[in-house]
Amino acid sequence: MTFDYPGYDLKFIQREPCNDTTAHEYTLVFKFFSTATKLHYIVRADYHTGDVFAIKFYCKQHRRSERKYNIITNKGDLGNILVTCAKVIPLLLKCYPLASIGFSGARTIDRQKRAEGYHNNQRYKIYKQLIPMKIGRVTFEHVAYDSISSYLLINRNNPDILQKEKELKEMFIATYTDLFEMI
Repeated sequence: MTFDYPGYDLKFIQREPCNDTTAHEYTLVFKFFSTATKLHYIVRADYHTGDVFAIKFYCKQHRRSERKYNIITNKGDLGNILVTCAKVIPLLLKCYPLASIGFSGARTIDRQKRAEGYHNNQRYKIYKQLIPMKIGRVTFEHVAYDSISSYLLINRNNPDILQKEKELKEMFIATYTDLFEMI
């Protein structure tokens, strides 16, 4: 798949505070509209201690579902939707020039409630192809975790990339307790 799509315009909606006891401090919320699917999408950039964002997105019509990140709409326009989600990264770097970025390919759960495995799932395979092409390697060191379908972009302005990766892994594991130990 090529990702030479223009994507859509992102609109900043709000900053939501986080009141739990994890390293998640607040969330920046964006939205966009797909002219092809006629659906609205929400992009959430969860800011965490350590100057790192976890980026998530879902179709707005699924906002009340506990599985909103796992649902595939199957309406097409995947390239534009993913390129638009990636557009949040340069927007974040304008205000957070030292920020790192993490994301995980959510497992697909079908109508019979059968769940895709954690290892190298279908969303992650696409992210792993898209991100290096759209983001490049100048600003970030790319780290892929196939075993949990997660990807980390460590800002190269950090003086010790390996130490920063270790810190971020520990924080993400403590914050997202459904992630098992990264190998």
